[in-house]
Amino acid sequence: MFNREVTMVSVSASRIIARILLACCLSMIAGFSGLALQTPQPIAAASSATELTVPSETDTSILMPAIDQSSEAALVIETNRQRHLFELNTTISMNIPASAKLMTALIACERLSLDTQITISSVAAEAASQEQPLDGITINSGDKYPLRYLLCRLICYDSDAAALAIAEQIANIEDQFVELMNAKAANLQMTGTVYKNCTGQPVYPEISDLSVDIQILKDQQFTTLEDMAILAYQAVSNQTLNEILATPSQFIILGESNLAFLQNRLSDLWTRSEGMIKGAFYCEWMNRTYMVAFGSANTISLVAVTAAGSRSEAENDLIALFQGCKNFYVSTPLVVAGDPFTGGKEQTIDGEVFGLVYKQTVYYVRPASSLYLKDTILYKSFGPFSRPIQRSMTVGQVTFELYDGTKIAVDVVPDRQILSSISIVDYALNELQRNSNLTILLVICGCLLILVLFWQVIACATRLTRLIHLIILEKKIKSSNK
Repeated sequence: MFNREVTMVSVSASRIIARILLACCLSMIAGFSGLALQTPQPIAAASSATELTVPSETDTSILMPAIDQSSEAALVIETNRQRHLFELNTTISMNIPASAKLMTALIACERLSLDTQITISSVAAEAASQEQPLDGITINSGDKYPLRYLLCRLICYDSDAAALAIAEQIANIEDQFVELMNAKAANLQMTGTVYKNCTGQPVYPEISDLSVDIQILKDQQFTTLEDMAILAYQAVSNQTLNEILATPSQFIILGESNLAFLQNRLSDLWTRSEGMIKGAFYCEWMNRTYMVAFGSANTISLVAVTAAGSRSEAENDLIALFQGCKNFYVSTPLVVAGDPFTGGKEQTIDGEVFGLVYKQTVYYVRPASSLYLKDTILYKSFGPFSRPIQRSMTVGQVTFELYDGTKIAVDVVPDRQILSSISIVDYALNELQRNSNLTILLVICGCLLILVLFWQVIACATRLTRLIHLIILEKKIKSSNK
């Protein structure tokens, strides 16, 4: 009796489960049968490098702003791509004292801690005796000062003594430090720069005829404003030096009792520029100014360098450069992430065609009155492509060119995911990816199937429990009758 009941329950449950599974299989086969018979229509894949022509402006008459300022040479770059936004006599070789001092400060920040104690030599003390810094600190031979103070003294007061003390701390003697300066310049590709000392003082060839006019001699220490801009960009990128350049004034405790107050000579710029200028370095030689400033205008990060400007117009020159760029330039999206690239499509090696979208939003700086783009773009494919292809996979690159020759490369990605193999299952999964309604329907069917199976398991377990209970009772009755 017991065996017969168990057999009946097992057969009943098996029939129910078989019917449900058969119904689900028939539904899936009906849904995908048409899809499985389809074949893709291949098209030619995009070439490895394709030049495309798009409508563009052709008026290049206004490429840079006209800015009135007193410097004989000036240059403004945007730090994102180091493009020139304003330039005047940027390739002329000249001695720019600010270059040597800024290079000295940069090397010091890269090699030493700000707490490093530096002993003042007799050479540095002699240079200090010729200076009149506004902090009131007298530097003597044998004194020790932290690098932080000497860097601030160099930046705030254009101190030769501070530059010499730093150079001697790093390389023992100035000549060896100059070798480091020239090596660093070569590493930064400052091809038009030669350093002869760390102070920026002019260096002329030795002459035997004392009647020769020094003005006609060529300075053996020289650079260009283009090289100066490269150095300024590196200085601003160094966090330690950036903080010193960006501090208008500060107190520094020296020893146990001395308090030094240092104020940047251009500290008024922080307010006068209405927040555009965030840091500056002022250097002066023969009543001419040599300056570096950095900040932003219209969300465009800028670095400006000037040479041989008027003392009385120093601050006005820098403000004019920043304001001129603010009035002339804007930063706008070149492409937006997710937008389609309409210049072509790609395909897998088995012929599955897919579109392209831009991977990320890319901004560029342009004149407010012009798109500043040439009328051709270059598309480079990274194919051929095999499955699977993910949405995040870079499959090509679009290159835009600006009127000044700057090229901006933008990555493109597939507009959809392509799965691993061509089969009925693959087609089915692709169809689910494209048809959200079908996906929802199958998910609902799957959930219902799970619920039905769960219900059947519970029902069978309940029946089995009852049967076991009956068997136990039957055995007890038989044993009691005996």
